[in-house]
Amino acid sequence: MSSRGRRISIRSLCEFTARRGDIDQCYTPAPTAAEGIEGHQRLQRKRPASYTAEYALEFELDSLLLRGRADGLDISKRLVEEIKTHRGDLERQSAGQRHLHWAQLRAYAAIICQQQQWESVNLRLTYLEVASDEVTELNETAQATTLINELQEQARIYRDWHQHLSTARIERDNALSNLNFPYAEFRKGQRDLAESVYKAAKTERQLLLEAPTGSGKTLGTLFPALRALANSNVDKLFYLTTRNTARRVGLEGIEQLREANEVPLRVVELCSKESGCIEPEKLCQGDSCPLAQGFFDRLPAARAEAFQLSKINLDVDGLRSVASKYKLCPYFFGQEMARWADIVVADINQYLAPTALLSAYLQQDEWRAIALVDESHNLVSRCRDLYSVELAQAQFRFDTNRVKLKKALDGVHRGWQEACKGLGAETVFNESPPEKLEYALQSLCSELSEVLAEQPDQLELQQMLFSASAYLKLAEVFGDHSVIRRSKPRHGNGEVAILNLDPSIFLTQRWADLVSVTLFSATLKPFDYYQQLLGLTSECASGSLPSPFLPDQLRVKLCSHIDTRYQVRDRSVAPIANLLIEQFQRQPGNYLFFASSFSYLQQIASAVEQRAPEISLHLQVSGMRQEERQAYVDSFTPSSQLLGMAVLGGLFSEGVDLKGDRLIGVTVATLGLPPFDDLHQLMRHRFNERFGLGYEYTYLYPGIQKVVQAAGRLIRTHEDRGELLLIDPRFARPEIRALLPSWWPPAEII
Repeated sequence: MSSRGRRISIRSLCEFTARRGDIDQCYTPAPTAAEGIEGHQRLQRKRPASYTAEYALEFELDSLLLRGRADGLDISKRLVEEIKTHRGDLERQSAGQRHLHWAQLRAYAAIICQQQQWESVNLRLTYLEVASDEVTELNETAQATTLINELQEQARIYRDWHQHLSTARIERDNALSNLNFPYAEFRKGQRDLAESVYKAAKTERQLLLEAPTGSGKTLGTLFPALRALANSNVDKLFYLTTRNTARRVGLEGIEQLREANEVPLRVVELCSKESGCIEPEKLCQGDSCPLAQGFFDRLPAARAEAFQLSKINLDVDGLRSVASKYKLCPYFFGQEMARWADIVVADINQYLAPTALLSAYLQQDEWRAIALVDESHNLVSRCRDLYSVELAQAQFRFDTNRVKLKKALDGVHRGWQEACKGLGAETVFNESPPEKLEYALQSLCSELSEVLAEQPDQLELQQMLFSASAYLKLAEVFGDHSVIRRSKPRHGNGEVAILNLDPSIFLTQRWADLVSVTLFSATLKPFDYYQQLLGLTSECASGSLPSPFLPDQLRVKLCSHIDTRYQVRDRSVAPIANLLIEQFQRQPGNYLFFASSFSYLQQIASAVEQRAPEISLHLQVSGMRQEERQAYVDSFTPSSQLLGMAVLGGLFSEGVDLKGDRLIGVTVATLGLPPFDDLHQLMRHRFNERFGLGYEYTYLYPGIQKVVQAAGRLIRTHEDRGELLLIDPRFARPEIRALLPSWWPPAEII
């Protein structure tokens, strides 16, 4: 066993061996990282000169190398201290959580007793309530032999488990060393794709890779990434996506590789709580949900069984199957099994969100992981959303007889008054969060924690707590990467938002924590735009693969005499309607038309319907449910003749495969530029200062990306043929044409 393989943090050791009882997801916000650090330091500064804070430990026990950091050691008093910060009444802490805290402290003390040759030691478990500054100290004295025996038993339990891990790792690496591609030949460009991913992984680099539709991206990235895992001291592969359908495609690709090679792979799919929870009406607590009750007592047996399943994917259904046998919550069971998987397939939120699970695991367990990120063209907007939050004054109206809660809500009301002071109907942008509101929300969170500890089924208060906590976490790290938006659409209805403009500051460390990452998509240019806004290093490699499609599969037409800009948009409605009718009547079949907004779309649809009522229109409407979205796509059949009408950048601009006669033409009547409003103008100014490309980064590149994605619905296979019509004179500009796919044939001007 290598030194890395036998190394484990004391916290992870205790979590594996000492957790007991129920899942207890109380609706109490934990202190932020900054609050926790500051709280620790505040207490440590009050300790005597003989006290050593953050005492680093490393200790070899049998075949394990244990590492950790005791919060405090006072050799003169033979005292070891563990400090925990919290919010709310400590009496409501679960027995399982308290047991885990004591286990960590006793493990630290056992090692120190060995190092200092003490026969006994004084233990102090200290809790600091960050809002009230109340300190609770729990003290006891323990014999060194007792502590050492406990630690040896914990080490034995983990060592036995780790032996299974080591054996599985050897089997995995041996199989991956001989991994073969599941098909006799690579597709055009697929071998180059695989070589690029393999080199990036082996040289531990970051890679931006544009791989056009049809190039076999899924297998072309998974195959080399898995080959790179073999004998490389890399623990895991993360396959991260921005869409549920892409997760399914990734799982199917893994299954193809496993079946073709009989390679043992432990694969876990992580999903959202909404998708994974099978008791959504119950709270995640033992006294509410039977699947949470005794979860950690039943977990070891379920974990052992699931770990043996190396021939199937533990996707959502697979996790539910094992979890149901042991009466466990499948959502939390999936989170546990992700610790022991070779491959984790998940949404990018699971790694890039502020409190992402996979990032926390990677830090705590010191994983060496490589990542593949599919559909990476969506990351800039997705990550902005992850680090943005909106609050409305109406969210904090609640009638209560509880004196303290009413006082806290009154304080928030005064905070809103201050935040909205001087506001009219217009929206205002500021450089810092409103302080009075921030302080009031902190007090409210503390009081809400108390109320929900007594009455956890208060759903309105739960949502209030979630919203306030999310705002406070982003307010704590506010900087010039974000902006404050304040508005008051009606009296007493103020709104405050933290809007992220540049997510790179939050992402840089996440990428750096990985051994290697490959971000790939069919549309990923200009590379500098993604490299800078996603926080990748300046040494990040980049490249494009040739399209597997031929120019004669696509006819491109450009209508340069119809201007779709907002100022003259009304004049474009009738000419566009006439073009669509002429195209449809010339060659009946299935078409998709994309406009920049629902209102513009409706105007053009009405004009088409008035002029050619015989054409079957198929309109996207706002707020379509999942079943409505699927029905929309399913309506396009090889024998149908529909003029589909959708919003550019919306539900049907990507992730839609309409092959053959299901789609023979796409029309885009806009450059897809974001609105020229105050927010985007502010973003333009910030990007101009930082990158010198304010217009391009704010408007042009995001807009053209949406155009290319929508056009990509047309040619999906080597058998597809179709016509792409671009409507707007700006498409004729050389700087715009340079951003369009190079494999497209020259456009015919009409």
